[in-house]
Amino acid sequence: MIISLYIYDICNLVKEPILTQNILEHTNRYNNLEKRRISESNYHMACIKLKELGANLDSFIFDNGKPLIDDYFISFSHNKSYYGFSISKENNGIDIEEIVSDDLKDKLAKRMLKENDYKLYNESNNKNELLTRIWCEIEAAGKMDGCGIDLHFNHPDYVYKSFKLNNNIITISAKEDFEIELYINNVRSNAIWLM
Repeated sequence: MIISLYIYDICNLVKEPILTQNILEHTNRYNNLEKRRISESNYHMACIKLKELGANLDSFIFDNGKPLIDDYFISFSHNKSYYGFSISKENNGIDIEEIVSDDLKDKLAKRMLKENDYKLYNESNNKNELLTRIWCEIEAAGKMDGCGIDLHFNHPDYVYKSFKLNNNIITISAKEDFEIELYINNVRSNAIWLM
């Protein structure tokens, strides 16, 4: 299975995104204008890629908020530095998070990590990065399942691949092993995947 992953610098927002009515209705749910602009840029760029794949943009639907089109599964994410999306014929999820700061890491670890993850965290030489990666895995799995994060921070046993981009972790989740075609600002790229 191949998942195409497109990441864009937040400074590269689309000035006048062209979107279908149902996508505009979906993005208008954001009261925060900045988040709406990011979401519209993300959908605009995804629609360009989907059109290149031959997808019918009029078939774009939202199933419990999860975007689907023809036979493609799409997942979106953003933070203050990047926005991006993943596209595949198989279900997948994506998350982008800035690496957790030193002053928050221990408090967050105690709050969100289960016993196995907490053991890994305590043994890690890079607690900030590991904690952020686990958080991204939980978020990506929640997006893939269409349910978000559960209150007990369930960390499903899926396949996860993560990489570091500047001070951010980007994670993809799926239910079976996959390969990634990575594009950063529309340039085919390679990443060093975190273990």
